[in-house]
Amino acid sequence: MEKNLDGLLEALNTLWISFNNCRAHFPYIPDDAVGIRSANTAPFYVAQGFNISFIFSEGLTKEEITKINQIGHWINQNFIIRLCALLESYHVLSNKKIKIDPTLDGSEHIEIVRRLRNYFAHSSGRFNSLDKEHKKTMEIIGEKFGVSIENKTEWPLSINTVLKPLYEGCVTYSKRKMKSV
Repeated sequence: MEKNLDGLLEALNTLWISFNNCRAHFPYIPDDAVGIRSANTAPFYVAQGFNISFIFSEGLTKEEITKINQIGHWINQNFIIRLCALLESYHVLSNKKIKIDPTLDGSEHIEIVRRLRNYFAHSSGRFNSLDKEHKKTMEIIGEKFGVSIENKTEWPLSINTVLKPLYEGCVTYSKRKMKSV
């Protein structure tokens, strides 16, 4: 089992690095940045060695900012899908056969990843405030990561407050799960 754990940890690390590289090239642009002609990637990425400057031929419009941020959100969703796929391929979880062990550290993280993966991979990926399971998942995310979910119309997928701790929780759970098997 240790060899499988090592393989999983290596694959998870590669996923995290690749994801950060992608997001460094599509950073969040604040809505009030209309008109800017240059930007730097966020300090979160600079600290990881992705010191990137962007030069725009014309000042950014609100529509262009929205489009850039939508691409970033889509990349975040795809990170969740790939994270879940790796966990499934190493038999850490599955939708039907492998149950999440609630006694292991990181089990809530695994549950969130499983839920989000299903929403992102099998539907539009948008938050539906009328769907009971969506609302439950949103509440779990708010409680677990201390993020405000009030009046949210999109899944909160901030990298430093949600995705990084989510990833780290999945790594912790995987180590515990694979060593106990």
